[in-house]
Amino acid sequence: MKLHRISIVLILVACALFATDKTIRMGDHLMRRGDYADAYKEFSKALSADPENPNILWRAGSALTHMALREIGNIRHEHLEQATNYINRSIVLDSDILEAHLEYARALGYLALFKPDWDDFRVARRVREELGIVLRNEPKNPDAHFLMGTWHRWVGPVPMITRKPHDLGSANVDSSLYYFRQAVSLDKDNLLYKLELGRTYAFLDADDKARATFNEITDAKNVRTQFQHIVEQARTELARLDGEFEE
Repeated sequence: MKLHRISIVLILVACALFATDKTIRMGDHLMRRGDYADAYKEFSKALSADPENPNILWRAGSALTHMALREIGNIRHEHLEQATNYINRSIVLDSDILEAHLEYARALGYLALFKPDWDDFRVARRVREELGIVLRNEPKNPDAHFLMGTWHRWVGPVPMITRKPHDLGSANVDSSLYYFRQAVSLDKDNLLYKLELGRTYAFLDADDKARATFNEITDAKNVRTQFQHIVEQARTELARLDGEFEE
């Protein structure tokens, strides 16, 4: 009788693990499609069954981050704060998950660094450290290159005399161009990478290269609805280059 009970328990555990794994795989699929809100629902289901699983925690945080980037105001801030909490818990539980370090850099960066009024040098160092972990282990990770390019673009314009005492002297906009180029070369179909590369060309007054990059985006075929906003942003950037955009 005791052996029978143990068998039933093991079967139930196996069924629960299978269901959780299926939910995670569905969430991953939805993330690749850009259906971030639906992906978050799947990861939330998985978390309710296994709340201390680091591989689910970083996924839930990633989904929230991507949801936040389509929002503004308080909702964006709240999503990013919750995302950093999820992903930080994942890193505490298992510091060897490279995806967690990548997603922590993304969430923390957009929460407190990738904006005009950023002022937290500790956060700037932490984002760079997280991306360094990823690039040392996966030197061809396109997302890590993209985020490092974003890091250089926001930190680089701060005067050297201000950032050097905080160990941020290496940041510069030219490096952001290098990292964005790397990201695009590693993932040629990613419209967001191209958008930020084009914006960096424009920032550096390389207007012809900026225009060519934005045109690649606007000429893209079969763009999913979830990514159409990137195409619209590229059109806006082209209008700005041609002096047709009114602030």
